[in-house]
Amino acid sequence: MITAVILASSYAVVGSRKIPSEEIDRAFGMPPGKLRNRAGIESLAYAAEDENELTLGARAARQALHAVACAAPELDWIIATSETHRSYPSLAAQLHSLLLVRETCGALDVGGACLGLLNGLAVAQGLIASGQARSILVVSSDVHSTIFKPGRVAGEFGGLFGDGASAFLLRAKNATVPQQAYALGEFFFGCAGQHAGAIRVSDGLDGGINVHFDGEALSRAAITRMEKVILDVELRSGLARASVRGLATHQPNPRLVNLLARQLELPADKFPAVARTFGNLGSSTCGVALDAILRSAPSGAPDRPGPIFLASLGPGLLFGGGWLVAV
Repeated sequence: MITAVILASSYAVVGSRKIPSEEIDRAFGMPPGKLRNRAGIESLAYAAEDENELTLGARAARQALHAVACAAPELDWIIATSETHRSYPSLAAQLHSLLLVRETCGALDVGGACLGLLNGLAVAQGLIASGQARSILVVSSDVHSTIFKPGRVAGEFGGLFGDGASAFLLRAKNATVPQQAYALGEFFFGCAGQHAGAIRVSDGLDGGINVHFDGEALSRAAITRMEKVILDVELRSGLARASVRGLATHQPNPRLVNLLARQLELPADKFPAVARTFGNLGSSTCGVALDAILRSAPSGAPDRPGPIFLASLGPGLLFGGGWLVAV
């Protein structure tokens, strides 16, 4: 028998420094107003000096556990994802130590960059559904501001990114869960490799970062693929996109999110305004958006909020989608 998987709680945080986009324009030597006018980014969330992937991720994790009175020793796995954490031990291992979980709790890191959260949720779902775990914490955390600095990358790329983290507690349906919770539907993934060359990032020999970023090509590919993923979610789930409570998606920039909403004939407010106020948060964009949807007042009947669609992309061009339904 396959066990249903419930999203029992969530929490998201962003870097504690809110930087107006015009200040980022100046720092990167771009014309004032470029990020606001061309990308739709009004401000970015940057980590403070005492914040990093571990501290942000741990803060989100503790709050997600606290929300449902789940003690850390109850966890069977911690699954972490980050496109900026480069040190060892891995982020999952460091969270394992900091949260004081039991030694037999597994720690696993998954990749995928902006697709990382969906990868983590899918892995956690598989572990719980197969009966190998009952409670899993999935954490994303990204701090771009310490990597994409002026002088290391061009502002057209580096200026898009902010810092944030998210955490989600997944449990087997027969475990203790809140009255109003969401069950995970199916996930699906793929790779549109013909667009792999639109973005490539590697370390430079001089301490800089080599970035190949074809913004126009990537934008076209991203919107086309995101639309296909969301339509595929609708088809696979049998849930009309017009009925959704919200869509937690990849957000390259607000301008492209608004374009996607128009092409799907959906209100723009169905997509939480993550990138507009915080910047592109990498693997945490979907997480911060999903947490915002879960905390928003559901429309329609209060006892049966609408479904939530998930869709994201990663360099490659990796893509994935899924959905959640209220239980």
